[in-house]
This record gives sequence, structure tokens and C-alpha cells, in this order.
Amino acid sequence: MPRLPHFVLLAVAVAALAAPLPAFAVEAPAAAPSTRAHDQAVQVPAGKLIQDLGDHAIKLIADKQLSAEQRTSEFSKILRDSFDLKTIGRFVIGRTWNAATPEQQNDYMEMFKALVIRNYGERMTLYTGEGFQVVGTRPESDMDTTVLSQITHPDGSKPTTIDWRVRQKDNKLGVIDVVVEGVSLSVTQKQEYASVIQNNGGQIDGLLQTMRSQLKTPAQASK
Repeated sequence: MPRLPHFVLLAVAVAALAAPLPAFAVEAPAAAPSTRAHDQAVQVPAGKLIQDLGDHAIKLIADKQLSAEQRTSEFSKILRDSFDLKTIGRFVIGRTWNAATPEQQNDYMEMFKALVIRNYGERMTLYTGEGFQVVGTRPESDMDTTVLSQITHPDGSKPTTIDWRVRQKDNKLGVIDVVVEGVSLSVTQKQEYASVIQNNGGQIDGLLQTMRSQLKTPAQASK
């Protein structure tokens, strides 16, 4: 029976803004990653960033003493500290960003962030005991590193693989994409936003209106 990797929904929401995740079939258990591979990976700054992010997020989700408002506040801090939302936001609308007015750019980025936070809130109750572990790193360029990780499931099924692209810019590390089982969520969202923009004569106004409507829709009705 298909299922979603529950913990990764919170990270996926950052890169994908509300894009639906693919469903993953339950498979036979896989061998756990070696402790040595994990230890080596977290010695790399980008690897440590992602492991710390995962540990912090799971702790927040599992803490039933926190109110919804407290969780939202803490997840907002994770966004600010660990993700390069400006880079992600500009990527998913491509050249449309340059054609937008400063006011449109500001409106878009503010709604982008609001939708990310909203989707955190909608999904954080889905946690059911998953584990998270960084298992490797791979340099991509002078600025970018891919961090390999796994979500383990309490039913013992095959772990879900998650790759995080981390960029160092202005002496700060930030996540710029999340790849779930080979699917880039930033690219997926870029395709969806491009379709909305194209259907509105190539103008950003149609996308902005769609985002406003999403934010006005009650959370339960939008699921």
C-alpha cells in the first residue's frame, strides 16, 4: 500500500512549496548505512547542517507539549537558519523574476515564505516514529554540496532516500533543493509555476493571485 515518508514532508514543503509528493511503495527492508559513513559525512559542514536539521525537526514534531503556534514559530526559525528561500523562490519562477516589478517580487517572496510555513503546519502531525540519518556527501562545485540521507520507517520497510543540495553563499550554508527518490522538488514546483504563468499570458500576476487564493483557503479544505 503506498505511503508518504512522513518526516520528509516538512523538508519537502520548503523546496516544493505545497507540491504533492510521490507515493512510495513498501519494499523489503534494506541494510542500514554504516556508522563510519555517517560519521564521515557529518564531519563535512553541509552534512552536519542536514543532520542537525533533521534531528531538530523530529524533536519538534515528536514533542506533544508544544502548541501549534510554538511549532510554527520553531519551524519558521528552521527555515531562516537552514534554507536559502530567496534562491529557491527565484529559481522556481525563473526569468519571470527579472520581468517582475520590485513590488511584485516582494509580494511573491512574502507569499512563498507564508505557503512554506503553512505547509509545515499542515503536515507536522504526520510523524509516526521515522528516523533520519545522513549517510554521505558529494561535492558538486566550489559552492554546492549534495548531502545524501535516508528516512527510516518504523515498519522496517526500505528507507526513503533524500538528497539535499546545500550551497555556501556569503559565508552561510543553505539548502537550495531537496530530491526525494530522484525527484527534484524545486524542479517540480518550477514546472507547476511555469504552467500557471503561461496560462496567464506569461505574467506573474496570475501566479500571485493563485498564491493569494491558496493562503485564503482554510487549511483542512486545501489538503
